[in-house]
Formats: sequence, structure tokens, C-alpha cells
Amino acid sequence: MITFDKESNVVKLTNGKIDYAVYINTEGYLETVYFGKAIRNFDPTTMRTAPKWHAETHVYDPAIGSERWFADGFKQNVAPLEISPHARRDKRGAPVICARENGSFATDFLYVSHRIFDGTEPLDGLPSVHGDNCQTVEFLLKERTRELYVKHRITIFDDCDIVVKNYTIVNKTGLEVTLSRAMSMQLDLPRNNYNLTHFSGRWAAERNAVTNKLVDGVQEVSSNLGATSAEESSFLYLAEDGATYTHGEVLGFNLVYSGNFKFRTYSDMMKGTHITYGINDEDFAWVLADGESFVTPQAVVCYSADGIDGMSRNMHDFVRNHIVTYRHDREYKPVLFNSWEGCYFTFTTDSILSYIDDSEKIGAELFVLDDGWFGRRNDDLDGLGDWQINTDKIDLGKVIDHCHSKGIKFGIWFEPEMINFTSDLFKAHPDYALREDKEDVFLGRHQMHLDMTRDDVVDNIYNQMIAILDNYDIDYVKWDYNRRVYEHYSRHLGAARQGEVYHRLTLGYYKLLERIAARYPDMMIEGCAGGGARFDLGTLCYCPQIWTSDESNPARRCTINYNTSFGYPLCTMGTHVNDCKLFDYRAKGQFALFGTYGYEMNPNKLTAEEIVMLNETAELYKRYHKDVVENGDLYHIADPSDGEYYIMQCVSKDKSTSLVLSMNLKCQKDCFRFVRLRGLSADKLYTNSHDGKAYYGDYYMNVGLNLSLDWHQEFECQLFVLEEVK
Repeated sequence: MITFDKESNVVKLTNGKIDYAVYINTEGYLETVYFGKAIRNFDPTTMRTAPKWHAETHVYDPAIGSERWFADGFKQNVAPLEISPHARRDKRGAPVICARENGSFATDFLYVSHRIFDGTEPLDGLPSVHGDNCQTVEFLLKERTRELYVKHRITIFDDCDIVVKNYTIVNKTGLEVTLSRAMSMQLDLPRNNYNLTHFSGRWAAERNAVTNKLVDGVQEVSSNLGATSAEESSFLYLAEDGATYTHGEVLGFNLVYSGNFKFRTYSDMMKGTHITYGINDEDFAWVLADGESFVTPQAVVCYSADGIDGMSRNMHDFVRNHIVTYRHDREYKPVLFNSWEGCYFTFTTDSILSYIDDSEKIGAELFVLDDGWFGRRNDDLDGLGDWQINTDKIDLGKVIDHCHSKGIKFGIWFEPEMINFTSDLFKAHPDYALREDKEDVFLGRHQMHLDMTRDDVVDNIYNQMIAILDNYDIDYVKWDYNRRVYEHYSRHLGAARQGEVYHRLTLGYYKLLERIAARYPDMMIEGCAGGGARFDLGTLCYCPQIWTSDESNPARRCTINYNTSFGYPLCTMGTHVNDCKLFDYRAKGQFALFGTYGYEMNPNKLTAEEIVMLNETAELYKRYHKDVVENGDLYHIADPSDGEYYIMQCVSKDKSTSLVLSMNLKCQKDCFRFVRLRGLSADKLYTNSHDGKAYYGDYYMNVGLNLSLDWHQEFECQLFVLEEVK
């Protein structure tokens, strides 16, 4: 998969479908000579030739007292590089900046050596990709004037058209240095005919697709809210002009990280695209002592010559195979019922027992007791930080025993990183909150953020959590995070280290999450952040699924789910049926099948007819979900943002079964609607639940399902099942 040709001085990564090639030039810079579809003829000399008028860079060299030219036609500010210098001729933007002892910001890393090895190695303190079916090249680079090193790794996988990149900065200068920028990757492309699609939003309206044409100058997508955020997703993609779901060059990007990030593009008169991506350098300054290393998060880059959906399916396979680590992820997942929207904070032991009994009637196999079971938690004004059972309110042991006596698993809610100022924990340890003395603190949902940069804070919350989890038979934890980081000041760190707070908060989150996941490897943890505000690959390394949004109305959630699913497989996307009045329970159940599937309402109020509807979709879940939705291939057919209707299709990997979900957003009468499907085997014969007939796959993919015969009512939902005739 990875070879080094000594004659051409090129390291080539390939999996037979994509190639990535790095030329080590005579000046010691790493030039990215190719990234794209696998090719047979490979001539790096021709591929890296700059225009004749743009001659190689020349410098005054004090060692020889005269002018010299960079050899082999190298033009520093034009050549596509793996890591650009800073405060030198190249002004496109460096991924790593570390000032020199004399105050100069010049940072210039040159090649020393490289090694190629099978697999990939875990990162210290950070979640990372995994898998044996990959190879990695590690380049060792040294800063031009000092003993500051970068280990630059690129990993390629044989089952996904993806490369993973990151840097490790190693200080051997004998001095303390400060990193003012430490991003994860650089990628230079020799064209700029791309459109950048990113996903912005807010609470209950996450991941709205926004597409901008790349133009000369700088464009940035970032989060500075302490987490990946509802405001901007860390997943985004570049699509060449004219690219569609099925055709054209598309590059997808994501970060195995849950903190502040920045994706930056720069294009100049050369009409290339210079990309840097990684930790947001806003208010970032990391002090690195002699002998210490700083590891950047891994950046994931997907290449597709088969359009947006080709990129999307690669990302899905990558997440399932190389990100998620939960040991039971490929097993059947129980139908989940969550108590939150049914009762919020107002419940008793008896009311919860009745919820369990009635949720069983609609097929629930996992009951989750959400917020309100601990401390003085009768509203959102108190209790966070006090993770002791409120025995006056709930008999937790009785609730758990009741679940398990029925064969129903039990789950519980935590929000470990937060604290209320009215809590006992805050009264005992006011310094545990992230804040400055005598300064106003902006609250979110009446709560403050714990200073997760401190090991003693992490230990305190960990010990409180395991006191519950060790003593009660709990199968699942919902891990919530309902506010952002506004004040990023830690009284634990000195003045010189306040630039480390954002990243150390993320490391503290991982430290606590890792300890809980390691202690209870059979317990599923679901991520949540006031809805889908921390939906990222870093969290998915520990949590096999994440709550996608607090908006469960299918008319609005369809856009959120549709856009989220470009970068993440449906098996990771928490989606529940609630009591939204626009849709009946059959339609809401069908919609929730294209996610993790679960319930969130007051089950005591369900009518006999509604119970029948939900049992129908629960049976569909048990029959088809694992093979078709969780582990199958997803095709985006109709974008709800266009305003008419929403259609997605899942196909099992063996192409024997397909589910098609269609939801109308506007009333339509007397118009053609042939839905052309994708991903089927052209030569297989499939029955369909729409008209009960059987057609070959090529019929469905060229003629399509004929929905023209029906009048389509507003908010009407239909689920079609195609099964191979054997």
C-alpha cells in the first residue's frame, strides 16, 4: 500500500482506488504531487513542474555569501506542500507556528527521515482511528534552526478511500517553547474549481447545508465555543463544479476531535487550493517544555470520483470500521424508550414504573431515565454536580429491578461536565467552576462549566459516577452537555498557560469518558449536547451513537438528519418518535427507522390504534434495521431543503433488501413522480411493497417507483420495502 521509490524520491500511498504521493525535494520540503483516483502512469517530474515564468525560489545564503537558487525547480510559495513554513517566502498559511528564542516567528520544518509501518498507532490522550487493514508513513522533520521536530503521519486504508493525517511536535531544544498554532493537516490542490459545503445551525436546527464557491483569498469554517457545536459541524466537503450525488470529484473532511476547530482555505493567482485544518488557533498558546510532545488530532480526508454520495458512503464505512470502538456495536441494538419528553423533571417511582409497563407495549427493550433523578434536581436550577440519587423522589433499585424482570435493559442520564452554582459541589468547591474571580459568569441553562483541565475535578466526577454505576445494574448512559464554553479561564493554570484551556477541556472530557468506557465496556454510552451540538468523530470513538437534535418533528428533523447523514452513518444518529401532532405515529415511526429508532413521549396517553402503529414499525426495526439501515449503504435521493419532499434509500451490503423512505412536505396533485432508486443489483429481481409487483434492479434504477398515481398530502410519509426474489 505504501512504497518509497529511491530514484524519484517519492513516497506513494495507494489502495488501488486512490493514490496519494509525496515527493521529498532536494531542499528537504515535502511536496504533495498527487492526490486523487488511482492512476497507472506516474511522472512526478511532469506533475510538479511550475509555469516557466514562475521560476524556482532564489535566496541570499549567508553561509556562502552569495545568491543561490533552490534546486530541482522548487518554488516555495507555489509548490503543493505537506507542511508550509511560516514567516518565510510561503505566505499561504502554515499549520504549525512556534516562535524562536529570539522572538522570530519563523517556523520551517525540513525532512530528516521516514519510516513505513503496518497499521496505525494510538495517540496519547486523544481518540484515534483503528484497524489492521492500513499502512502508515511517518516523516520526521526538523525545524531549520533548532531541535524542534515534527512527526508527520499519513495513513491509508485498503477498505475506504480515505487518508488520515496528523502532526506530533517534539521539543528537544533544551528550552521551553510556545506553540501558537498546531493544526492537524495541510493539503494543497492544483485547482480551485470547488464549492465548499459546510453545515451551520443552532440548537434544534443543527447542520443546515451552506454551499459557497471557493474564491481568491481566505475562507474559514470554525467553532470557538469549546466544542464542535451546533453552530458549525467539523464535517464538510469540497465538490468540483458540476459534481452531483453520483458523479464528479468530491473531497470530504472531518476531525477526530470534539473541541474548537478551524477549516481554512486559501486561493491566490495560481488558482490552487491551500487547506489547513485542525485545532482553532483562536486564544491557543501551548507551552511545551523540553522533552515534551504535542499531539494534534487526526484529520480524515476522503476522496471520491463518484460524487457526493460516493464520498458519503466511504465516510460511513470508515466510521463503522475505524472509529466506533464499542464492543457490541455490530450486535442487535434494543429499541430505546427515553423518559424526557414524557415527564421532564416531574415523576415518581410509581409513574416511572407505569412508563416502563406501557413502553413495553410498543416494543421498548431499553428504558432510559433521563434528567431529574439526582440531587435537588426538580428543575434545571439545581443539582448538577451532585450525582447522588434523590431517594425522596425515585427508588432507583426498584425501577431497575422492574425493568430487568421484564427483560428490559435500563439506562440513565448524566451531564458530567457541568455544575449549578446552587449545588453542594459548588458550595464545597467554588474553584471547580471555569471562571475568573469576581467576574460575572454567563450561564447556559442556569449552569456553569466545570474546569475539566484539572485532574482533581475529573477524579471527583468520576468517583461520583462509579458510585452509581458500580452499585446499580445499568446498561446504558446518556452523556449530555447543555452549554458552551464562554469564559475560558482556569484558576488552576498560570497566566502563561491560559492558551491551553480550550484544548485541555477537551482532553479532560476524553479522560473522563475513556475511564468510564474502559471500566464498563459492555455498557453503551450515547453522546448528547443539548441536541446534536457535539456530533463528531472524537465522541463516536467512545459513544457508538449521538443524539442528533432536540427537534424531533419530522418536518424539521428531516433536514437535520439528511445533512448529518452525509458525514455520519444512520446507525450513529439518535432519532426518536415523539408526540408531534403533525404526523401520525406510523409516519413518525417510519421516519425514526432511518436513525437509531426509539421513543420519547408519555406512553400512558397512547391510544390502542397508536400502539398498533408503533408495534408495526418496531417489527420493521427488528426485521430490517441491522442489515439494511445500520450496516447498509445510504443513498440521498431527494433533498428536503428543495422544499417538495424528502427521500432516502438504504440498501443492504449484499444488495438483497432495500428500504426507501419518502416524506412529502407540500401537497401535490396530478404530477409525475418517478423515484429512481440506486445501489440495487441490476440483474436481481425485487418485489416492492408499493404495488406488490416484482421488477429487476435496472427497472427501479432507470424507471423508478411510480408514485405519480397518488395525490401526495402534506406531511405524508411512506416506507417502501424491496426484497430480492430468491
